[in-house]
Amino acid sequence: MPAYRGGNDVEYRTPQRSPARKVSIPTKNSAISSLPTRTKKKQTCRSDVHPPEKKTTKTTGLNLQCDTRRPAIPRSSMPDTHLPAHYAPNIDNAALAAPTNDADTLHRMVHARLCMDDIAGASHYMHLALAMAPHRADLWEHAGLIAATRRDLVLAEACFHRSLTLAGDTATLHRNLADCLRQSARLAEARYHYTRALEIEPQLLHAVRALAVISAELGDMGDAANYWFRAREVDPSSLNDAINLVAALAKAGRVEELLCTVRQLRSQFAENAAALEALSYVLYQHDFFGDALSVARQGLAVDPQRAGLHHYAASALSICGQIDESLAHSIEAARLLPEDPFMQYHLAVLQLMTGDYKDGWTRHKAYYALPDKQRRLFFPSFREWNGEPVKGCRFLLVSDQGHGDEIQCLRFAVWLHEQGAVVDWLTSEWVAPLAASLRGVRCVFTEPPSGPYEFWSHLLRMPEYMQLEVSSLPSVRMLYLHAPSDKIDRWRTRIENFSRHNTRTVPRRIGIVWSGDPTFMLDRFRSVPLNKFIACFEEPGLTWFALQKGTKERDAERLADAVQIHTLGPDINDFVDTLAILEALDLLITVDTSVAHLAGAAGRPVWVLVPAYAEWRWLRNRDDSPWYPSMRLFRQRELGNWNPVIEEVTKALRLWRDACIPPAGT
Repeated sequence: MPAYRGGNDVEYRTPQRSPARKVSIPTKNSAISSLPTRTKKKQTCRSDVHPPEKKTTKTTGLNLQCDTRRPAIPRSSMPDTHLPAHYAPNIDNAALAAPTNDADTLHRMVHARLCMDDIAGASHYMHLALAMAPHRADLWEHAGLIAATRRDLVLAEACFHRSLTLAGDTATLHRNLADCLRQSARLAEARYHYTRALEIEPQLLHAVRALAVISAELGDMGDAANYWFRAREVDPSSLNDAINLVAALAKAGRVEELLCTVRQLRSQFAENAAALEALSYVLYQHDFFGDALSVARQGLAVDPQRAGLHHYAASALSICGQIDESLAHSIEAARLLPEDPFMQYHLAVLQLMTGDYKDGWTRHKAYYALPDKQRRLFFPSFREWNGEPVKGCRFLLVSDQGHGDEIQCLRFAVWLHEQGAVVDWLTSEWVAPLAASLRGVRCVFTEPPSGPYEFWSHLLRMPEYMQLEVSSLPSVRMLYLHAPSDKIDRWRTRIENFSRHNTRTVPRRIGIVWSGDPTFMLDRFRSVPLNKFIACFEEPGLTWFALQKGTKERDAERLADAVQIHTLGPDINDFVDTLAILEALDLLITVDTSVAHLAGAAGRPVWVLVPAYAEWRWLRNRDDSPWYPSMRLFRQRELGNWNPVIEEVTKALRLWRDACIPPAGT
């Protein structure tokens, strides 16, 4: 496999969903077998905290019912009907000997076969019964149930429509038809039939729950919450309905109703630790961290040995920056569930943040046992490194983190080279050009190489076997990234041209990055709205350059007439461009994202706005970083409140501007 030696732009395309085809309702002499089949759309979810194990009420699958109370309609009232050829298997002699005028007997055979889990046999007898009595709505409904069981949703839909034509509206028919439509991702049609079922039978809980879920899938969280309220009225004992109600109220922004509901649930389930655990989890997932902590503590008063409650208490405390209290709960959760990777990994992050690198790095291996990591990460078949001597060995480093983590860990390749290893690197497209420039890296790959290698390691498995401690970080704190001189010259010329075209410009040039990757689960807490920096931008004697990439890269253009800020993001092609730009600037101010690591690895002056939540790499209670000598940290004290941080940055800017600092490039 060829080595990667240059950066390439990567184009990501969002797959387009094909519009659903309409299925016509079969009428007289229509052939059901001609209708197309459909497949269910897969839905995924993700979370950053281990969810509690719980029994749930199934609201998404086929949950079909048949109304056996309906009287048969006289044959003379209906026309003859042609059955689909594929609906009937080959008919054996015993079946042919059945009475030709006894559909009821054949129907009983259908029930018998279903009780034996013989779906094919049930289909066979249903075919015979319908041949005898195509006018009977109950047979068509039952045929629809069998077709749905066989996942032939189009045929099931056709049978239910035929039954509706024969029998008129019934709650079970509308409900069963709605289930089929929902499985075919035809949500608007499914919603109509669930609504009709409720009009006939207002207490039909399955329809209420289905309408709640469909409303959420269609983006109408207000309706979803209203339906979950209705489900609670029908069955107030259901914990699952209550948890879904809290989630819907949170997404709908109905905070007062949510808090009122939480109070009711805390009273209703006051002695049920499992229920309180589920409630704490859903509150945490929707950023009600104080309430999640309070509920978890209530549950721990009931059951102090419940690991999940300790875990959610620890999670709520750590995201708010209350590390010592979080650590106590996390230790207890990890003790109670020593094999649970979620509990162990959370404790590892806290240990690393408090400077306990020995235990923290050893425990951090739990990260690679998390279920989603087992599915997503690449695990080579070669021997994994466990601290053995590497002199003369071929070694493959495998990236497994975000871009910032990759940049931070590039130093490990240099360390391995110094130990005598021959180092190759498997990394992302964006970081590949940086890795290719490192001293001691032989080849860089963006797809798994064939090898062979004596050893391999994921990036954050390295520190444990390097015996990395906070006190030893200076030994791996080298400046290991350098931009090509031609790119530096090109970007410096461009930046200096901005100065020549504006008489107000002075040599103090500052880069700004205000937003991280929006797909990161905690990005809403680390990114800062650009307008928060207005006080900084209005300071005289400074010229600003926006290095932001992604969907927000042109946000600064709206401020260009009011302050000295120039947008560079659209012309930045890769990290090498950004690295060259940093060489032409006097300072970078950024949120906690990959560009912060880029500046630190190059030794460029960088100020990082660090959110309150626990992030292991920045340790705590310090404004410097032992990983990067040129970095200064500005820490948030209250989650979500950036105003005091911006004030602190603004004051520091004044002092920095007024100090005798040589301009960049002189």
